[in-house]
Amino acid sequence: MTFSAVILAGGKSKRMGRDKATLKIGGAPLITQIVNKLKLAGCNKIIIQVKSNEQKETFSSLLSGIEIIWGFDDDEHGDVLEALKCALNLAKSKNWKVIQLVPIDTPYVSSKLFENMYGLLTKEIDVIIPSSNSSKNTPSEGLEPLLSCLKIEPVLSKILESIGDDDRRLAKILCEMDHKIITPTQWKKWGVNEKSFKNLNTPKDCE
Repeated sequence: MTFSAVILAGGKSKRMGRDKATLKIGGAPLITQIVNKLKLAGCNKIIIQVKSNEQKETFSSLLSGIEIIWGFDDDEHGDVLEALKCALNLAKSKNWKVIQLVPIDTPYVSSKLFENMYGLLTKEIDVIIPSSNSSKNTPSEGLEPLLSCLKIEPVLSKILESIGDDDRRLAKILCEMDHKIITPTQWKKWGVNEKSFKNLNTPKDCE
């Protein structure tokens, strides 16, 4: 099985105090670890969404020998929804139909999660969203929207429809679509553990 992916790597990382993508965990930068997990799962096309050419140059030096398509945010100060809109427009221009979405700050994510979610999309289901216990007390109430597997055209249409709303949470937007939630009970059967959903947001998270 092969699939395509979008890595959102243009965040400002204010709480971390430095760019997360270049942060080393276990001796390797986060961006390298995420790309390697995707390739291990069978990913053969990757868009990395960034805010600037400076970010692209920095990240490129860490990914030598790996073919990457670079996407750029329209607005340097845009949020996650704006970045995803830009990435999906780029993916659509490449005639991609489905992508696995991945944030830059989940270095422990299991490739088995990617392997299994893609196959759950059907004619009736546009989005597969994993949920985890580690996110239960967040605004997403356990959902992990930044690790969703999704159909590009319907999700892009929904984002364009919702982008002017007061509530711009990605989890809310995706849940208004035809979606399926993958619970811990299900992903544990795939050999995925809770650590896959650990985000590194502050220096303390990296200890």
